Amino acid sequence: MNEKIFKEIVWSQFGAAIDMLKNAIIECPDDLWADKSEKHEFWYMAYHTLFWLDCYLYGSIEGFKPPQPFGLEELDPAGVMPERVYSKDELLTYLEHGRRRCRVTIQAMTAQEAATKYAFGKVEMR
Repeated sequence: MNEKIFKEIVWSQFGAAIDMLKNAIIECPDDLWADKSEKHEFWYMAYHTLFWLDCYLYGSIEGFKPPQPFGLEELDPAGVMPERVYSKDELLTYLEHGRRRCRVTIQAMTAQEAATKYAFGKVEMR
């Protein structure tokens, strides 16, 4: 397959997934955003997704640092939560950071990298 077409296909799928998360964040009702009666609060699930998108695209836990105001609590094996609820605007800003990083990563990807198994810690993906 043509490398340019392959990258367009991969980006269209990642871009669509990121768009769906953006829509979910925007449309989440305020009373559900930090609803503690839910097993996982909506804001946290969105944050968790964005954190790991960013971290996976960075390629390693070593040296990874999310943009402010986000911290590294997600890496704590004890499951420590962030100190506060992040706002929709903060998560939408993080989403745009992830979108840019994802697009740049895909555009820079070589055919050899695309064909190589991706390993992150103990997890291997193809």
